[in-house]
Amino acid sequence: MAPTETALERLRNALRLTTPIIALYDAEPDESFEPRVEAKGGACCFAYYQRWLKGETLVVRRGEGEDFRTPRHGCPGLQSHFGFTRKYPPWMANFLTDGKNGAPLGEGLKASPTLAQEYLDRIVYPEPSTDTVLMGPLRLDHWQDIRTITFFSDPDRLSALMTLAAFRTSDPEAIQAPFSSGCGLLWEAFGHHTRDRAVIGCTDIAMRRYIPRDLLCLTVTPARFEKMVDFPDDAFLMRSWWKELLDAREREYSVAEKK
Repeated sequence: MAPTETALERLRNALRLTTPIIALYDAEPDESFEPRVEAKGGACCFAYYQRWLKGETLVVRRGEGEDFRTPRHGCPGLQSHFGFTRKYPPWMANFLTDGKNGAPLGEGLKASPTLAQEYLDRIVYPEPSTDTVLMGPLRLDHWQDIRTITFFSDPDRLSALMTLAAFRTSDPEAIQAPFSSGCGLLWEAFGHHTRDRAVIGCTDIAMRRYIPRDLLCLTVTPARFEKMVDFPDDAFLMRSWWKELLDAREREYSVAEKK
C-alpha cells in the first residue's frame, strides 16, 4: 500500500531532509510526469541531478541496437543496467580494466580483465515492462510503477537512513554496498538477491562529479520504504540525541558561513 503524503512529510521533517527523494518508474511517460527531460547522447543519468531538483522527470528510452561508442539515449551502461540491452561489446572487461582488446579506454576498476568478466557474468538484468524507464520526484500516485526509491543525503542523514532501513529486521546484511556503476545500484543491484535489502550508492567515481561532494545515496524497494515511513513515535528519529546532532551541524554551518 502506498504511504500517505502525511507519513512522507513526517519522515522528511524528522530528517530535516532538503535533498530530493527520487523514484525509478517502470512506466510510460504520460502527462502526469511533467515536466520531463529526455536522456540524450551518452549522458550519465546523474548528470540530470539539477533537473531533479527542479522537479523534472528523466525519460530513458530503449536504445537497443545502438553503437556503444555513439549512444543516443543515455550512456550504454544505463541501457544495460535498466535491462534494455543484455549485450556488452567483446572488450567490455578491458574497458573496466586495461583498455586492451580494442576498448576505447581502460578505467582500471578491477585488477584484471578476468575478474571484470566474472563481475559482468554475474549481472542479473531487470526486465522493464515498457520501452521507457523514468527517474524523477517521488509520486505516490504512481506507487504501482515504482521499482526503487533513492534518498540523496549527507553522511549524518545516511547513517539515520541506514538505521531506519534496518529498523525492523535482525538481518546484519540488510544494508549493502556492492560494486557497480551508479545506475547499476538503482535497480539492477537488487536482482542479485532474493531477500530485500537496502543499497548504499553514489559510490561510482565516474558519476560523482554530477552531485554535491558531500552526498551519497541509499536506495530501497517500495516494500522497505513503506516500513521506513511507518516508524513509531519512540524511534531514534524522534529522540533528543538525533535532534541534537542536527542542531549541532546547523550551528557548525552557520559559523562557517559567517567566516
